[in-house]
Amino acid sequence: MRKYTFTQAAPDPAAVLSAVTEFGLAHLPGIVEGEELDRIQRQCGRLVTEPPSHVEHMGYDNGVGLHARRDRLTAEFGQLTGLFDSEWMRLVAESYFAGSPYVFNYDLICVLDVAGTRHPAHQPHYDRLPNLKFFVYLSDTTEYNGAFRCLPGSQGYGKHVQRENRLRYVLPDLAEPRALPAELRRGIGPVEGPAGTVLVIDSDLIHQAGTVTAGNRMVVRSRSFHPQYLEGPPDPAVADRGR
Repeated sequence: MRKYTFTQAAPDPAAVLSAVTEFGLAHLPGIVEGEELDRIQRQCGRLVTEPPSHVEHMGYDNGVGLHARRDRLTAEFGQLTGLFDSEWMRLVAESYFAGSPYVFNYDLICVLDVAGTRHPAHQPHYDRLPNLKFFVYLSDTTEYNGAFRCLPGSQGYGKHVQRENRLRYVLPDLAEPRALPAELRRGIGPVEGPAGTVLVIDSDLIHQAGTVTAGNRMVVRSRSFHPQYLEGPPDPAVADRGR
């Protein structure tokens, strides 16, 4: 079993943070299950088919990708947004940011990937906007229906090359996080899991969206990051999807 995988039903925040620090992610199958999983699946399904007017469409050429502030969805999709208000997630985020200010699970991105879904996140990259991501599979997810792909332990590269930008809260241009050395493009593999699996991800981890070749995949995720990235004139980088 991979060292970044935990199977306990109630995650230990310290163990999760340790895995995120060492490997760039923690893989937690079975965290959401039973009636809670059913309710969240239904709400996410309704969101992708009947999105409110304020929700941003992410321009997928196939499938659906939606982005919104989490607090703006709570009144209508409270069980879905409440998933990202878990105490264990708050404890992980608090330790991850280690005294630095942050906005906790600020936004929500809900995706239905199908065969033919294509977008820039299929290229290996780290995120332009540094964040801690909670990523939830709402479908049984394998390599064939688009499992998240990553290179465990690779999160140090983005932190190194973006150090000066991060000190000034400056975001790189779109191409820079995809300009990776050849050795960081090798060994990227899928992280599979049943519906209800939670991935906790350092966004500097080298990763890419999986390609759906059979079936479909529904996922929902939320991000925590420094509030400075929300200040000043609007910048499209704030909406960088970190897919």
